[in-house]
Amino acid sequence: MKQLEFVLAHFSDSREYLKDGYYRVQDFGDGTYELEFSTAGYCGTFDSHPAIKFRIVPETKTITFLLYRDMVARPIQFFKPESESDCDFVQERFNQLLAKFYQAKQSN
Repeated sequence: MKQLEFVLAHFSDSREYLKDGYYRVQDFGDGTYELEFSTAGYCGTFDSHPAIKFRIVPETKTITFLLYRDMVARPIQFFKPESESDCDFVQERFNQLLAKFYQAKQSN
C-alpha cells in the first residue's frame, strides 16, 4: 500500500514523460483512480499500455478493479474484470504497473 500511496501522491492527471513513455494517475473522486502508462500514438494520440481503473475502500484499504485496457496489445484488451481469472490477470498487471510508476519516479 505504501507504493500506491507514493504513486498517488507524486503523479497527477497530467501526462508526464519519463524516459520510456507517459505516466498519468487520474483521480475520479470517491476513491476511484486510474493508473495509465501510455505511448505516443498516431497524430498526437496516446495509446494505453496498460491503463487500470480501480477503487480503494478507505476503511479496509482493499482495491476493487473496475476496468482494464491495453490498446497496444494484440488483440486489444478492454474489459471489466469479473471472473476470478480476469481479476488475477489484472492484479498481476496492476502490481507490475505500480512498480513501474514507483521506479520511474524514484529514478527521476
